[in-house]
Amino acid sequence: MKLFLIIYDADFDEDVMDALSRSGVTGYTKWDRVLGKGEKTEPKLDNSIWPGFNGALLTAVEKDKEMELLDNLRDLHERMKGRGVKVFSWPLEDVI
Repeated sequence: MKLFLIIYDADFDEDVMDALSRSGVTGYTKWDRVLGKGEKTEPKLDNSIWPGFNGALLTAVEKDKEMELLDNLRDLHERMKGRGVKVFSWPLEDVI
């Protein structure tokens, strides 16, 4: 089981949710209007100087769905030309 953190341009919320759905992932926690700056991107601070904001989603994924989710997110990343979505994953040992 892995824990995925997906940070993405809010304009692509539907695409991210579709990637989860196509992977059979049904449980998640989602945050709207997430502010920040990536290593290679401009800040998104939802103000007049740095407009825009991101979404963030955290999901625990069973081993049998991990690769399908990663493949769907990689496809999305490629369609977005590497901008607008970042995926982090960690091994997940316990869920209570």
